[in-house]
Amino acid sequence: MEQNTASFHTLNIPMNEKALTAYARALNYALDHNSKLLVIREDVHFPREMAQDGIRKYNQRLREMWKNKGFNPVYIGAREVSSKGEIHYHEAWFLNGNKTWKTYERFKDSEKVLQRVIGAEYDAKGLIDHCDNGHRNGIMIRRDDPDPTNLYEAQRQVSYLAKIDQKANVKGKTYYTSKIKKK
Repeated sequence: MEQNTASFHTLNIPMNEKALTAYARALNYALDHNSKLLVIREDVHFPREMAQDGIRKYNQRLREMWKNKGFNPVYIGAREVSSKGEIHYHEAWFLNGNKTWKTYERFKDSEKVLQRVIGAEYDAKGLIDHCDNGHRNGIMIRRDDPDPTNLYEAQRQVSYLAKIDQKANVKGKTYYTSKIKKK
């Protein structure tokens, strides 16, 4: 199921090719290690003063939680700045679809972890957008499925993270992935 970025199904908008290549590599890695893959998209917001360090802690803790549940988590992400100057993060998670298929339950995990990261003085409700306005979320890809429709839809959603528009020009990485072991 190896894909290169030339055959990766993307949105028709300007893309950061280096990020798109890294995202394709992460998706391929996850598919190589899972016969079924649940792809979840989320947007994560933080109180302004926590945005830079918060996403690192959030991803570490959520990845550890899902790793302990046997979900083999791989994530990709991109930092953006809204028109109001607020930083937020677009992320996609690739999870073992043989172990999890309930997208809503995974969003509850995300909110629980985010609440721990931001602390009791803030409310995590509403800080995670489920990215389901106008398209599906929680796409299940089966590695041996002869119909590539779900794979193509997941690729299009993943490609959104590589768009160039609204990317943060502030300290830190704009595009990121979990660590992927080289073959």
